[in-house]
Amino acid sequence: MRGLAAAICLAGLAAASAMVFGLAAQGAVAQEGRPTNDQLMGYFETVVFGNEVPGREAKIIRKWASPIRYKFGGLTAVAERSRAAARAHMASLTQFSNLAFEEIPAAEPGEQLVIWFTDTERMEADGLALAANPEDLVGTQGARCFFLSYYGADGVLVAARVVINADHGQEVVEHCLLEEVTQTLGLPNDDPAIIPSIFNDTMQLDALSFIDQVLVRMLYDPRLKPGTPRAEALKIARAVLEELNPGG
Repeated sequence: MRGLAAAICLAGLAAASAMVFGLAAQGAVAQEGRPTNDQLMGYFETVVFGNEVPGREAKIIRKWASPIRYKFGGLTAVAERSRAAARAHMASLTQFSNLAFEEIPAAEPGEQLVIWFTDTERMEADGLALAANPEDLVGTQGARCFFLSYYGADGVLVAARVVINADHGQEVVEHCLLEEVTQTLGLPNDDPAIIPSIFNDTMQLDALSFIDQVLVRMLYDPRLKPGTPRAEALKIARAVLEELNPGG
């Protein structure tokens, strides 16, 4: 099971520059066995605004507004054998969010996302070293992997950290890469009622499900701006969803 996420507002941070996304709406006719649009809206609200840590529920949309520069750290051998999977997962996320991911060398400054591979013995210490504050790690004890994300007062995400315990094996590592990196995009919550989905901690997937794809596309539609209040955001998200899945 993944650890609980911290999405922390750093009001003093400067916002990243805005970027116009050309994410085209593609109609997806509702199919038997797929959730209805009402269900998808419920999932969107739960995943985007909810949080497993009481008191950390979101009141605004939080999302990236620029390409994400990332680097690997920690256990070098695990990073090397996981790089291809990470790139494949990021390519999938780019397809549905139009966000670009750019890997930079470990010694080069300027990263926004750090993906850190560790082991059971060093999991807590490494998490503390990567977190902005120790309280960010509330709920992560004993987790196979977890993420931390940080945003400005305007809702723009500016930094994220993913920590993965490699002692659980490569299959778990690659699942954690997909789940945690996706959740750093502004989709922090989990719900066992969402099936199938990487936002369901009882499932271990190696690719985004239909539900996951729709939720990422909804959040990264250019009409849904960082900082949009919850009630307004849900109205915009409904309009986006009706275009993506007409008649659903």
